[in-house]
Amino acid sequence: MSHLIAVAFLVFATAVQQPAAPPQNRGAQPQRGQRATPVKPPTPLTLRQVIEALFSTRNSTRVEDQISKAGVQFQATPAIVDILKQFGASPKLISMIPVPPPPPELPAPKLAGPLTVVCEPKDCAVAVDDRYAGSTTQNRKTVSGLHPGEVSIDVFADGYEHLNRRIQLQEGKPAEEKFSFKRSPELRAQIASAALLKAVTSLGGTDGLAEFADVEGTGSMQWTNNSGKVEQWMLSFNKRIGRDIVATFKTKDGQCTASVLAQAAKQECRGGLRGGEKIAEQGTSLLLSYQLQDVIHTLMKRPLIASETDDNRLESPDTKDAYVMTIGNDGLPTDLVYRIGETDAPIHVEYSNYMNVNKGKYPGRIAIGRLNSAPVWVFTLIGVQSKVLRSGR
Repeated sequence: MSHLIAVAFLVFATAVQQPAAPPQNRGAQPQRGQRATPVKPPTPLTLRQVIEALFSTRNSTRVEDQISKAGVQFQATPAIVDILKQFGASPKLISMIPVPPPPPELPAPKLAGPLTVVCEPKDCAVAVDDRYAGSTTQNRKTVSGLHPGEVSIDVFADGYEHLNRRIQLQEGKPAEEKFSFKRSPELRAQIASAALLKAVTSLGGTDGLAEFADVEGTGSMQWTNNSGKVEQWMLSFNKRIGRDIVATFKTKDGQCTASVLAQAAKQECRGGLRGGEKIAEQGTSLLLSYQLQDVIHTLMKRPLIASETDDNRLESPDTKDAYVMTIGNDGLPTDLVYRIGETDAPIHVEYSNYMNVNKGKYPGRIAIGRLNSAPVWVFTLIGVQSKVLRSGR
């Protein structure tokens, strides 16, 4: 209000400094022979004149009379009404001042159709043109009130890389934009570590894995020969701590013994299995190479990341080789893909039919072949014992 009073005083001061109009001879009569001058209608009062009159007379009624005869040259805007009230204008005086006409109606702004943002694989926060629009619900968020033309969309989700995209919106036309997040390397490493820990726990923890460092078992080995025929040998094996194993294969016609001791391989076959040394060597080497507890120990020493699309799929790429292990919902490993270099087809190992062995679990079926092909070697075990626990009793 003080500002308005100051403005009014400036207006009044300006009015005071204006030179007074020359006095008129009100009683003068037209002389004989002269035509009478027509009376001019009163000039509408300016805002300055109304303020001057209110200030000098201190009487709103007298000013009201002047306005009723002459009118005014201004309108009752909110600012002018405040000024007049400060100088004592009555409600009647203010009502005599014409109100400004309403502003012309502007045409409604053109709007684009609603924009729907879709985020996968999880919900995200959405911003459009640096304006926060909220979070998606069930992976979707619809934003309305946008103008046609180019807009910038930003989406954010914890653990995923920030994504930005610029798109064109058309007037009245709905639009949908889908964003597929990629996990950050840090998040993928955390997920992989948690999944591997879950697998270790499901296999019996570190104590359970330790029991299978020295283990013996019995069962059978099926293998597919070059003609596509499936053959089966009975199997018993003794795996010692480290990379040592002795396996015995039997049929009704003969027997083979194969060993890998201190990285030196040896085979001996007799009877109807004479000449089967190559098969015995391959079967023994594969059974040793893909002992699950040894694979787990290897992965615990290597950097791991979770697959982009599956939290239970662990990847460990390297310049020389690569492991990909899949873990079931129960935490037990189900598949292993192992690749050496880039030339040969990867080896595919399936683990299933787990057996309880003291504190741990041991796969009762180990199937080995090439990726995307039927397994060539299948080891089916009917009994497994840990010699580590037995020798400690």
